[in-house]
Amino acid sequence: MATRTCIACRKKDDKENLLRIISTDGGNAIIDENKKANTRGMYICNKRECINKLLKAKDLSKCIKINVKIEGLKELLKNLGE
Repeated sequence: MATRTCIACRKKDDKENLLRIISTDGGNAIIDENKKANTRGMYICNKRECINKLLKAKDLSKCIKINVKIEGLKELLKNLGE
């Protein structure tokens, strides 16, 4: 299995155990449920602690390496954390 790193806690895990967030053509952040979209993505643990840590990052744009609207990403993360 392929190993990926959570961008919040930096722990490595099998990619099947992590959420993959990608950017659409319009820059909106979405969950890649199949984890097979042909675009750059980032992985995060499906844990409230990791989601909250990413939401509290002082400069979220430095944490991520995909071209996504920051406000849209924050909204997606808030919905995941509920």
